[in-house]
Order: sequence, then structure tokens, then C-alpha cells
Amino acid sequence: MIRLAQHSYPPEAFPNLHFQQEDASHLPFKDEFTTVFSNATLHWLHDPLPALLGIAKSLKHRGKILLQMGGTGNAAEIVRLLDRQIQSRQWAAYSGRFSFPYGFYGPREYHQWLQEAGLQPLRVELVPKDMVHPGPAGLTGWLRTTWHPYTQQVPEMQREAFLDELVNVYLAENPLDEKGRTHVQMIRLEVEAIKL
Repeated sequence: MIRLAQHSYPPEAFPNLHFQQEDASHLPFKDEFTTVFSNATLHWLHDPLPALLGIAKSLKHRGKILLQMGGTGNAAEIVRLLDRQIQSRQWAAYSGRFSFPYGFYGPREYHQWLQEAGLQPLRVELVPKDMVHPGPAGLTGWLRTTWHPYTQQVPEMQREAFLDELVNVYLAENPLDEKGRTHVQMIRLEVEAIKL
């Protein structure tokens, strides 16, 4: 994605844009930005405090942040079914190396972390979201690209069978709507704060 962005928006044509990859726990910026936006990133961290400290350090005085990520209870039905599936006889042999990679937190944790990072919370809330996919193929595609911490534990030759089983079980409990679409109940955590 970084290479594509650099190629699509070269600095000579877009001098106000710059793309680089950094470790979110060790951000190298200091007093550089008025705004920091993060989407679907921080839920990949079990301990987001180092990232929040780096974000705070990177902001100018009165700089603002808007963070969006999976929150407490996000995709709970998918997580429940995946956990059950990887414990089944067919898939248990591949679950031994697995550990839950997501940090789905809520307002209580983020209020504390924001204050520790020197950021004043303006809004920290869980927002329900109905994720809609065009039928079983759309749900399968989303599972294939988003839930790879689970699917990568399964040998490549068996991944489609793993996904097919998950989709079939999910749809048995959560049928398609009248337009043939799937629905997954997501919970987004949205965080707005300011550096004082």
C-alpha cells in the first residue's frame, strides 16, 4: 500500500503528501502534525499505550486525533464461531500456534491511556455498525482478507474448505436477508482527543 501510494502520488506532483511505514509503537515524529487520523489500525495492538504516546509526541500543541478501530464486542459472532471451529477435530491440529491478535478495547481503557499519553479525551465511544456483504462470496472475501490470523494457521490447500465451513455455519445462524446479503454486527471504537 505504501509503494502504491508513493507511486500514485509522487512528491514532485504532491509536495504536501508523504508516505512511509513505521512501527506504531515507536513513532519517530515530534511536534510535526496538527491532526492524526488512524483507521482500523490500533486494534492490532494488545498494548496501544506506546502508540498513543508516539501520537501525542508527534502532535503540535492543541493538535487533534481521530482514531477508529474495532472495539469491545467487535464481530463477536464471527469470533465465537472461529474459536469453536479451530477447536473442532478437523482444525484443532492447526490452532496450537494461535493467539488472539486483536486488542478490542472500550472507552474505559482508552480514557486511561489517553490521559497517560497527555491527551484530553473529547469523545470516546463504541459505535455499532452493520457490515453488509453481497452474499456468501462477499462474506468469504472479507473473512479471507481480514481474519488471516486465523486462516493462516491452516495449510493453504485447506483454507478454502476452512472458510466454506465458517461461512456455512455463520449463515445457518445468521441467514441472508431478502436481498441475498450477509450482515455482521461490528462494534467500532471512535476516539477524539486533543493535545493540551
